[in-house]
Amino acid sequence: MLDGKRDSAIKFPTAAQTRRSKDVYFRLLDEIQVNLQKTAFPAAEYAGFYTALVQNLQGLNKTNARYLGFFEQYFTMVRDLSANQGTQKDMELLKNHIPMALECIPFYVKRGYANECLKFAATKKPYDVLTKYLDYNREKWFLDILETVARNDPNAIKQYFGTGHPVNNVLKMSKDPVVLKLYEIYSEYGRSSSGFTNIDLVYNGKLSIEESENLAANPDKWYSTLCELRRKQNILGSYSVDDEIKEHSLKVVRKINLLHDEKDERIRFALAKNLSAEEIYNLIVYSRDEIFTSSFLGLFKRMMAKRKDSSLFVFFQKIEFNRFRTFIQTAAGYNSLQPMLNTMSAAEKDQLLDEIVKDLEKTGGNLAPAVEVADIYGSIADSSLRQLLAGKLKRELQRCFVAGNTYGARLYGLLYKLCGQNPNEITGSALRFDIPDLSRVEAGLLFPDGKNVQQHIYYDDEDGEAAYASFTAQFRTDKNYKVTEAADYVKIESVTGKKIVLYANKPKSETGLETLRKLYESQNRYPDIVVHRGHSYHLGTTIDQLTNNTKVAVLGSCGGYQNISRVLENATDAQIVSSKQIGTWTVNNVLLKDMNEMMRKGSGEIDWETLWKLLDPKLKNNDKWKDYIPPNQNLGVKFVKAFQGI
Repeated sequence: MLDGKRDSAIKFPTAAQTRRSKDVYFRLLDEIQVNLQKTAFPAAEYAGFYTALVQNLQGLNKTNARYLGFFEQYFTMVRDLSANQGTQKDMELLKNHIPMALECIPFYVKRGYANECLKFAATKKPYDVLTKYLDYNREKWFLDILETVARNDPNAIKQYFGTGHPVNNVLKMSKDPVVLKLYEIYSEYGRSSSGFTNIDLVYNGKLSIEESENLAANPDKWYSTLCELRRKQNILGSYSVDDEIKEHSLKVVRKINLLHDEKDERIRFALAKNLSAEEIYNLIVYSRDEIFTSSFLGLFKRMMAKRKDSSLFVFFQKIEFNRFRTFIQTAAGYNSLQPMLNTMSAAEKDQLLDEIVKDLEKTGGNLAPAVEVADIYGSIADSSLRQLLAGKLKRELQRCFVAGNTYGARLYGLLYKLCGQNPNEITGSALRFDIPDLSRVEAGLLFPDGKNVQQHIYYDDEDGEAAYASFTAQFRTDKNYKVTEAADYVKIESVTGKKIVLYANKPKSETGLETLRKLYESQNRYPDIVVHRGHSYHLGTTIDQLTNNTKVAVLGSCGGYQNISRVLENATDAQIVSSKQIGTWTVNNVLLKDMNEMMRKGSGEIDWETLWKLLDPKLKNNDKWKDYIPPNQNLGVKFVKAFQGI
């Protein structure tokens, strides 16, 4: 009844979404109930399983039912758990899909493997495990999970110290020496102490609690110490350490970003003057989502000048390959991959590719490393290196398939296929590797009710006003469009050809975002195309505006897997236009106007290959244009869509 009609479907804006909703909310649920009725299903779990299922269905409403991608994964996992395939199969399922496994705890919490699965999850996503404590706090192994969280992310657990919260009441009973040391820090300095991050150094006798506190009071020295500590993979408090390094890196990089107009590099990069190559490396990889092109290039140059290792491969070895895929992907995005590879011998390049493809199936369901591999492959210009990387993916596919690891075989098989190869030569018909066709967006999707609605989102950053003025000026002088001013937004609509209605909030009036949200809500008509027109640190706000109506998202620098997954969670069918580097209005204005003209004057569809061919002559002299990636060439997005079955 969510759509007002009692039938076996929920009506969505497009026929494809409506068909998918029938699969998600009806077919999968029927399959779950069939499994529950089988004699093999444990009678003791019957009532609990149904209770959890009913509670989740009662929580569905018009707002959250549109997240088809999320609920498809959710009910698929519940269906698989209801099939009662045995401990080994269930644990493989849960450990390879940790984010969804944490959503589904009530469906397996009484099973014998629940403790082991959640302890494993606490080593991969400790904070997320902690937030789900109500789903398992009645189990006798509750303390085991809390101790594992404390060892991996003390800053997540410390918020409960000294409170009457169940987490604190149970954790106080712990005999774990690391937990006892954390309580000792709390007793001396309270919850506000920054020293919890230093638990590895304190517990192992490298620092006293007082020395740890004094170190945390000196941000630059603390950053240097944490960078040195982070060379090791298996350290106590690793997630808290990462969070602190990221926070410091972002503060530094944001200041460098703000000086992007400064001509004197000594002034602009003064904050990096006394940093080591390793410390500069961490600035880059931990600020991946916000670093400007010029900031990266300046820091990369300084890092390369300061490194003392014989090659960057030796450098990666020294830091135990911490976030090295992120660095390579970032360097590739900023056209700096070749200088990095030039430092290595042929043997080291070969070893590097081994490390790049290694253990992608052991991340607990985190697809970020696999997306980085897809992007790295797409950025390698050397055909022999591309061929070598494809060969190594083939080897990993064979390993996983022979071992019966379906998750790993699917992951490596899709990557192998994205390299232009045929994984079914290895797997036969046992697995399917369907890559989505992102070559075009059909007119029926872009004009679901005969018109195309767009939202262009501006922010009050330094070039927001100029970008807004130049973009809207293109339409003010075009007789095929009418421009209507409102207090905090502008409406641009076509008066000839296909009907296009474009809304853009005024950058000096970000209240326009809320005004437009209410407008879409009142009309029950949400944008088909959403365009991000701001710096990358505003991207999260833009992604929050996406709905399942969104068929095209133009996002500038997308920032890797985390943002891709958020986009596809909010807008399952969205095709993403992105840039290897920060987007620029000198490209965006031309791209967006021509995209609209293709729809207005043509059938209404967008053909990406044709559009890019039309844009090439206009933008070939703009050095930023070559960094723009149409959906049909975005291997990372293709991989995620294929892997999640979107």
